[in-house]
Amino acid sequence: MSLPATIRPEVGQSLITKVSRLFNGTLGDVLMELFQNARRAGARAIHVAIYNLPAGTALSIYDDGCGIDDPANLLTLGDSGWEQDIRSREDPAGMGVFSLAGCDVVVRSWSRAAGRGWAVHIPTDGWEGAVPLAINSCGIVRGTEIQITLPTAWQEQLGSALRLAARYFPLPVHFEGAQLPCEDFLAGAGHIEEWEGCRIGIFHDGTTEAVHTPRINFHGVTVASRLPTLSEIESPHTWRVRVDIVDAPALQLVLPARKEMVENDALSRLREAAEIALYRAIAREKSHQLSYKAWARARDLGVALPEADPWLNVWTPNIADTSNRYQGEAVRSGPMIIMSDHEPDIENALSRALDKETPLGAPLVHENRDFEGYRWYDELPRLLSCSFVLQRGGVSHRYADDVALPDDFESGPVEQISAEILLRPGGPSPTEPALYSIPADMLVCNNGCWTLDEATILFDGGANLQPDALADLMHASLFCYSDDCERDSWDTQSLEFEREARILANLLLLGEEEALLARLREAVFEHVQWLIPDGRFLTISADKNRLSLSLDQAA
Repeated sequence: MSLPATIRPEVGQSLITKVSRLFNGTLGDVLMELFQNARRAGARAIHVAIYNLPAGTALSIYDDGCGIDDPANLLTLGDSGWEQDIRSREDPAGMGVFSLAGCDVVVRSWSRAAGRGWAVHIPTDGWEGAVPLAINSCGIVRGTEIQITLPTAWQEQLGSALRLAARYFPLPVHFEGAQLPCEDFLAGAGHIEEWEGCRIGIFHDGTTEAVHTPRINFHGVTVASRLPTLSEIESPHTWRVRVDIVDAPALQLVLPARKEMVENDALSRLREAAEIALYRAIAREKSHQLSYKAWARARDLGVALPEADPWLNVWTPNIADTSNRYQGEAVRSGPMIIMSDHEPDIENALSRALDKETPLGAPLVHENRDFEGYRWYDELPRLLSCSFVLQRGGVSHRYADDVALPDDFESGPVEQISAEILLRPGGPSPTEPALYSIPADMLVCNNGCWTLDEATILFDGGANLQPDALADLMHASLFCYSDDCERDSWDTQSLEFEREARILANLLLLGEEEALLARLREAVFEHVQWLIPDGRFLTISADKNRLSLSLDQAA
């Protein structure tokens, strides 16, 4: 055997015997295919009806288009028979009618070339080319009617499938004498642009679309496709894009299912055009809250946008129990100082110190790295670091995120605590950072362990401090919920930590005697006092071995 000098792609004749396995369309897919053929045929409307025939219930789909000149084109797989202008604009594949493969179908159509109507019956086993199908004359004088014997499952789905197929279809579809509802695929868009035979719609709302949500409409066939979306910082609304294809030959659907777009250069250019349209829509707004990255992308695409509105959230200290920072109210005018992130024990002690003194001249705000690159953001003053300096026994010690206290440094009073802040001034030109020292009265050092037993609790021995305030600082700086099921719920763990923190704060600030009395008062308040009736008072006398109670009338 000699090898051929050349080869070329061909479709094997045996493919027609497998046609019923090439298509596995739903009723909706079938309706879409037949509607598209009617539209290409120049139909002005489609009429759908149900007939109860002796052979069973039949679905009739009639269009008033140009009809089919050559019956052979109807069942020639891959040869659509459309005129050149249709083939060049829409690339019909000659597969639409084969979506009915395996169904019992009667086709009636007008042939302009022959000057008469014709009909063919395709039984369920007539799709694979084993037997010839007779062409008969019929009385149709315009367009095409396709009559399908309905499977039982399709009868139940018909109403909803018709409404879905007609929803974005560009021609009116009538069913049982009434026109089915239809709407513009871009209804609700705030901005629409025309681009190379497409309509690009820009939406700005709170809708979050899933990956499989249809984003492109091809004459009523809607498919999911990756198109630009954009979120603004701290905004519940998202910018998104939909595309309505009107006349764009280079944009094609994947055959035979037509459920996704062909990934080609035309689709890539459409995505870029959609992105440009999206930024143009934003440019029409009075202001925006885009990240600098998005702003720079708009600039690269030729869309000039102003910088994002200058605003940041008031800084609040992070607590040990969560990695999610609580945001304060937005600061939209006046001076601001960007606060860098520190450990919760540093931040909570600093926050308490700043509540008493405000030497910085502006509120601290949370940094937002999405704004980095904007001039207004880059020129803001920034708190670079914070550490605490302690005086005990005439010796200075420093505590910071990366500087620990000596291992033998015990909890208790110190002569002095001060927060040392390194602040970089704002402005367009770099300047030397300034050092600020702020008096502080409490500091809880977690020592990397996050437990009361391992922490070092310090306070200014000369300050007038309340145990509850110190206990609150311990809770914010140290408490971290354990998700161990044996450790009880968050509420139970939090309440237990608060109780232990109060006991420790009382011991440190009040001494053993007063701390013990505080525990006793707390126990009575929590477990006993609520039992005392109105108008009575309880006297308790007790030691380790005796307990005496008397309940008397109030004087």
